[in-house]
Amino acid sequence: MFTLISNIIDYFIPEERSGTITECNSDNLLDKQHDDYSPFLFGYNEVTNICSVSGKVTHVFHGHGLIDKDIYFSKADLPTDVKLEVGDEVLVKAVQYSQDGGWYAKSVTVISQTWENEEKKDEGIDVNILQDKVVLGKVTSFQGRSGKINDTIDFNVESCKDGFVPMKGDWVSAYIQMDAVEENGVKDEWDSSPSLIGKKALGIRPTRQFDIEGTVTALRDNHGYVNEEIFFDKSVCVNGFWPRKNAPVKVIAIESSVGRRCEKRAISLVPLSASNKYSTKANVNQKSMSQINDKWHFPGQRPKRFQPPVQLPVKLPHYSVPEKVYSAVVEGEELTSTFPCLSQELSFQNYVSRMSTLLYFEEIQMHLDIQEFNMTRVVLHPAGEYLALTVPGLAEGRPSLLIGDKIILTPPSDPDGPRYEGFIHEMTSTDVLLKFYPEFHSQYNGEDFNVEFTFRRIPIRRSHQAVSLAVQHLTSNVLFPNQVDLKEPQVKVDEIAYSVKPDEAQTTFKSQDIRNQKPSYSENRKTLCYFNKLLNDRQKTAVRKILLGQCRPTPYIIFGPPGTGKTITVVEAILQIYTHIPSSRIVVCTPSNSAADLIMERLHLSNVLEPTQIVRLNSHQRSLENIPESILKYCQFGDDLDMISRYRVIVSTCIMAGGMYGLGIRSGHFTHIFVDESGQATEPECLTPIGLIAGNLNGQIVLAGDPKQLGPIIMSPYAKMYGLELSLLERLMNRDVYQREEDSAEEHEGFDPNLVTMLIYNYRSHPGILDLPSRLFYYSQLQPLADPALTHRLSQWKELPKSGFPVIFHGLRGLDLRETNSPSWFNPGEIMQVIIYLQGVLKENIKPEDIGVITPYKKQVEKIRFMIDNLGLPEIKVGSVEEFQGQEQQVIILSCVRSNEKLIGADIRHSLGFLCNPKRLNVSITRAISLLIIVGNPYVLVQDHHWNQLIQYCKDNGGYIESTQTKNG
Repeated sequence: MFTLISNIIDYFIPEERSGTITECNSDNLLDKQHDDYSPFLFGYNEVTNICSVSGKVTHVFHGHGLIDKDIYFSKADLPTDVKLEVGDEVLVKAVQYSQDGGWYAKSVTVISQTWENEEKKDEGIDVNILQDKVVLGKVTSFQGRSGKINDTIDFNVESCKDGFVPMKGDWVSAYIQMDAVEENGVKDEWDSSPSLIGKKALGIRPTRQFDIEGTVTALRDNHGYVNEEIFFDKSVCVNGFWPRKNAPVKVIAIESSVGRRCEKRAISLVPLSASNKYSTKANVNQKSMSQINDKWHFPGQRPKRFQPPVQLPVKLPHYSVPEKVYSAVVEGEELTSTFPCLSQELSFQNYVSRMSTLLYFEEIQMHLDIQEFNMTRVVLHPAGEYLALTVPGLAEGRPSLLIGDKIILTPPSDPDGPRYEGFIHEMTSTDVLLKFYPEFHSQYNGEDFNVEFTFRRIPIRRSHQAVSLAVQHLTSNVLFPNQVDLKEPQVKVDEIAYSVKPDEAQTTFKSQDIRNQKPSYSENRKTLCYFNKLLNDRQKTAVRKILLGQCRPTPYIIFGPPGTGKTITVVEAILQIYTHIPSSRIVVCTPSNSAADLIMERLHLSNVLEPTQIVRLNSHQRSLENIPESILKYCQFGDDLDMISRYRVIVSTCIMAGGMYGLGIRSGHFTHIFVDESGQATEPECLTPIGLIAGNLNGQIVLAGDPKQLGPIIMSPYAKMYGLELSLLERLMNRDVYQREEDSAEEHEGFDPNLVTMLIYNYRSHPGILDLPSRLFYYSQLQPLADPALTHRLSQWKELPKSGFPVIFHGLRGLDLRETNSPSWFNPGEIMQVIIYLQGVLKENIKPEDIGVITPYKKQVEKIRFMIDNLGLPEIKVGSVEEFQGQEQQVIILSCVRSNEKLIGADIRHSLGFLCNPKRLNVSITRAISLLIIVGNPYVLVQDHHWNQLIQYCKDNGGYIESTQTKNG
């Protein structure tokens, strides 16, 4: 896939025109004959071109597209009756605004249209077509045996699943079939005009099903209400039964807006005392697909929202930084005196003030950081409907900008003058394309402006909101649990059906892929059958405990050390809840898009969830080229949050999930919240999805992660100092109720199995690599279970000090240096030794992409990359510890850099800084599969407790070598 705008504009490397050029004039566009284009060209006097070209639509994205992969067009500029699809043949008049600029379509005429193009896969992907194959919506009309969904999709009763008969107002999911519809009977065979396309729904089923015991609270002539929230009429009463008011009944209900103030409709109703007499089980399966996008920067219509009696607010407050907080940070005041909550232990009473203050600290630092990239006296260039701004360092993420970010222009001669706000609509490697208010575009004449960069405040604002709502609606059992109050199981599982025996699961070396295995059931009991045949006993324990859910709403924790299959366990638990609890609605979140994509891919591969049941919720700012192609059909880029919120499984980042607060969702709408990689999220960020089950006493929270690895990245030193770096996962595991009991370590690794399952079988590393981190960080509980064909690949490498032990500590007493223009450190001796090891490993037929070099300093990263390039070595990933978290490589080489032996005690700990962070050491030494090499000065590192043990471990096992180089003088 291509980045939309990078295929449109290339100001510096023009590409040869494609297509059949029928007319091309090379005149100045300011000539009279080109007056039609003059509004776009003020202040730009270079020679430009006009071309008429026949071509083919190759890409169609949100509001834009490409013709022949090169000519940009905007849907807004097309006639309202023209809808271009990938594969359409068109005649386009294009203009070029500078000699080296890109081409822009000024008019497009369709020559022929196609609905399905065989070349589509090669030419480009239209995500709208992928999404058009399924629908989740509301029955807007139903009469006789036919009706419509969302007023546009026809269906009949025969297309409904399992005997379901819908009513107007029901929420349903379906697959879409496209049918050609002729306007005036049979077309003449020589008539080449396209047929109309009609949409027909198939496989229609309710979005969600509820089994509820309740009381009839109101009766009318032909309908009534159960528990004041479930509508029913005479047609659903079994065997002609008509209840009395206050009668106990059992109902099977679905989501529907058919009744007054109701969100559910009964499809079966029987007297409670006789419920066993009737066969009322409806085999109505549910699934979900669709997604949301955060269009915060474009003013528009908000989605229709519920009118709930209680719970979640509709509006997102602004949460501006108080002047008092800003002044205290900028002026360097003693913060604990100004904000006493910072020196207090975190509690329910000070929770909002403490967390809000930390979030303000972080926002202030983000503001200060991005202000460093402000620019003075720059000129913008017209680029079609946009104004283009060239930003030095954009490709390197300095500054880090996204589509939707706001940029402010001010006149250099008048700092107190007008401030023009523009928003980024598209980006290239060097430019951002901006839109201001229309008059600014038409009047801009090449004047200089100062540029002020900003960052999106939505994540910070949603974090503030989550903190506020947590104290209002989440109980102490969620935020500050002190004891386990076990509830009745949400699912009664009488027997476990193992796909493989537990001892077999511990001896297999196959990768843990999800298998396409459907669960089996008996009539009298619910039997648990695992979809993944290769789960080990600890993973199965976690899944079963989550399915029982007896500790809810207290968060259940999957403690997943490196390589133990944490995400696989989360996926299995999601599938089991979806299968066994038809009324469930599951929100699955992670701190990052990449982690959310991984879960989405695993759920897709399970073949359990249909596209009508699951959605990958993305921001409008996200580029399509960064989304794996396999999950594109699950992605939704609309703003109909009401529809999005009704899918059975919603996968998103934590912050994106906060967009659903705007619906004013009722308590109970969401039932289960999973947060994977929760150790990498700030506590307010993690609370954002958790808040969606506010007020639901039966709601379940599952946190998966590793508190022993790196936490969230925090920019503010003050926010870090006072606790924002501490994740909710780690804070909870530090509480007594979650603590490990050494006396009971033989069973469940010492944790209460109702609250924590620790995964112990490692499927990644060689036993020699795994043993040390197991002892240092994981209570010596980790057991190697990876495939020896992978882990022992380099066990006999000739460069190993001891054959069979693939860990090397290479002691090197080099020099740590800094250049005058950079505060970052580098070590020339270590650089050369790293290169020597790289060359040796590459000779063993290890792929370059299977090798990683970790080093803590940017300057060392830069120098190592420079050496790799200049020696003609293949591209190898070199980066910081943070860049490698969550990844694995066949070979990891760690360069420690610092080497000043004069520093002792506190000075050395300050000098080593993050090298002395146990979490960074843990991540660094647990990425390797078959070979781990550490290059560093042992006489400096040995002063840290954990590094001392690592060095001693290598000495004890024959993996230590030392070479003499120049010492510090």
